[in-house]
Amino acid sequence: MRHKYSILLFLSLFFIACSSNKETAKVNSVEKTNQKTVADLPEKEQIEFNFLFLNASKERILGNYEVAANLFNQCIQMAGKEPAPYYELANIFDLAKSSELFLEYAEKAVKLDGENYWYKILYAHALQNSGNMEKAIVQYEELIQTTPENIDLYYDLASMQLYSKQYKDAIESLNKIEQKMGVSEELTLQKVKVYVKLNDLEKAAKEIEKLILFYPNEMRYRGELADLYMANNLPEKAFEVLEKILEVDPNNPYANLSLYDYYKNKGQNEEAFQAVKKAFQSPELGIDAKMQILLSYYSATESDNSLKKEAFELNKVLIETHPNDAKSYTIYADFLYREKKLEGAKENYLKAIEHDNSKFAIWSQLILIESELQDQESIMRDSKRAIDLFPNQPIFYFFYGATNLQKKNYKEAVDYLLIGKDYVLDNPPLLAQFYASLGDAYNGLKEYVKSDEVYEKALKIEPKNIYVLNNYSYYLSLRGEKLERAEQLSGLCNEIEPDQSNYQDTYAWILYKQGKFVQARDWLEKALKNGGGNNAVIIEHLGDVYAQLKDLDKALELWIKAKGVGEGTELLDKKIADKQLYE
Repeated sequence: MRHKYSILLFLSLFFIACSSNKETAKVNSVEKTNQKTVADLPEKEQIEFNFLFLNASKERILGNYEVAANLFNQCIQMAGKEPAPYYELANIFDLAKSSELFLEYAEKAVKLDGENYWYKILYAHALQNSGNMEKAIVQYEELIQTTPENIDLYYDLASMQLYSKQYKDAIESLNKIEQKMGVSEELTLQKVKVYVKLNDLEKAAKEIEKLILFYPNEMRYRGELADLYMANNLPEKAFEVLEKILEVDPNNPYANLSLYDYYKNKGQNEEAFQAVKKAFQSPELGIDAKMQILLSYYSATESDNSLKKEAFELNKVLIETHPNDAKSYTIYADFLYREKKLEGAKENYLKAIEHDNSKFAIWSQLILIESELQDQESIMRDSKRAIDLFPNQPIFYFFYGATNLQKKNYKEAVDYLLIGKDYVLDNPPLLAQFYASLGDAYNGLKEYVKSDEVYEKALKIEPKNIYVLNNYSYYLSLRGEKLERAEQLSGLCNEIEPDQSNYQDTYAWILYKQGKFVQARDWLEKALKNGGGNNAVIIEHLGDVYAQLKDLDKALELWIKAKGVGEGTELLDKKIADKQLYE
């Protein structure tokens, strides 16, 4: 990379200097040079030229292109009709990606010696590089006339003819190569492509038939012929070829795949399915090809339920044929998950991991399913395993920490949530969830200062996070601290989701803690109307409010009702027994 940069810098500065100094001859001007060959020079100057040229060649070999270019230029000044220095400078300009000067100097070399093979090759390359394919083709044609035994020239010529869309000429060149090299798959299939471009399917088919004749046991070429017919809307001819293949090799997966396409196009769905099933049963057909077919089924079954049975059967065949490949289980799990068969999806993702545990996407999908199943033990196990494999992926720390939080393992939750949050990049919602869970965990540890700090960080990222607004305000109310802040947070929570009994209960309890008993009663009555009638704690809270309002009969009635509905606070039984409020 350093050489390339220095060549360009040197040459640009060099030519600027040359063009601005009338005393210095221009490098790219033959007219200003000595119009002689080396043979025309006096003996002393011949020796000097040869010395300069030898040193220039040595510097070029060593990679000192700037020095080499300068020395070759001095050679041109001495003998402007000598082609070799132009040839060498053209090579240097090619390295420097200076296409115009590359072409100019290559052309000068050829003009001075039109018989030199290497000069003409370089000139042809320069023409091709500049996009002048017509002239490049002429050069290769001339080279082939002088060196007809050089096969590489025919390949280069055919390549340029194809690029120039001179397809008939390209066929002629490819035929000449075949005459010299014999029949080969590469050449024949290239000719097939050219004949297809020429819309000459008959000749394209004859080329493949030639391969079949030379290699009668190679069924793949018969498959190529069938594919040619299928691709060009000649299904019956394709079917004839496929039948011949399957007579010899009934389980040939490629023929069966082509047969699948044939039957599909004719609307013979049962026959198509049997053909693709045979292809799936063959280990010879790679799993990636089968995965592509199943992915097409996955898309099709989004809107066509009739194909689901086929898709699931093919999934099972795939597992039977490739039992040690994780992909078999992964795609089956994908189908199961879409059908909400969560246990089956989980089982197959776990099997995929047994065969290949290196795929992040499989682990994350597995743990999401376990979360949907509320399978805490599996989440704990698998998220911990995933952390060991993917220590920089925050999602696994989150699930492990959040599950420990649910199981009241607060210290373990804090440890992993603190680590995981530092791996969150450009994902504010996830970071907010980390802080929210840390707030709950610190609250569980009774580290209230830290709990409040991380709740505030979560709200700074997501000011309307319902989960944080409700939990943070509720825990403040239980502690009887920052009640104005708690009222503000809970009020916003109820604005965002106005008819949620749990949020209304939280707001009422904050009002209760502030001694605003009438307002608290009104909010608890709302909570009862919005589904809170089945919640023992909400009913008990309303009883507490009535007790504060000096209506113990009503309070006792509500406490007894709460006891009948479910589990209230630990003081509920004592309130009922003593017929008075305890806090």
